[in-house]
Amino acid sequence: MSHIKRRGSNRHKSYGDMAELERKMERNYDKQAEMQCRDWLEMMTGETLNWGIEHEYSNPWDGFADALDDGVILCRVMNEVEPGAIKKYHSGDKMKDAKRQENIFLFIDACQKSPFNCLPVDMFDPADLYERKNMGKVVNAIQAFVRKAHKYDKTVPLFGPRQHEPNERENHGTQ
Repeated sequence: MSHIKRRGSNRHKSYGDMAELERKMERNYDKQAEMQCRDWLEMMTGETLNWGIEHEYSNPWDGFADALDDGVILCRVMNEVEPGAIKKYHSGDKMKDAKRQENIFLFIDACQKSPFNCLPVDMFDPADLYERKNMGKVVNAIQAFVRKAHKYDKTVPLFGPRQHEPNERENHGTQ
């Protein structure tokens, strides 16, 4: 019998402003970007990942979050791009919540350090993933990491929108 974890789906129903905010997040969630992210993560790990089960009552991001909410895949991918970037991370089936959150934090921390130097505004809060508060932000942060990783190592495949490059212009002093 398979164990299905549904940390985000077991929350109490929201009402009022919070319910409206959750409906807005669900409407704005980019499933196509998530699918590209899934493909990229599988390409980088070299294996087919267990994405969890989605059903009619789950949020559109639950399957994606099921695979990532322990942080292990994120840490593995980071070490694939930059060996040794995360020296030690936790793994195993029976990890405690604090260890899962620590793995997520290790990934975010490694993204913000050299050679990637992702901006904090481009990253997500560990609660966004672990508690499934803002999975769109998680997908966007992985895209930001991919852009920086590709800049660092051209063999890292790209996906998602291109990064804005400043258009430096010379000022000749006359107008």
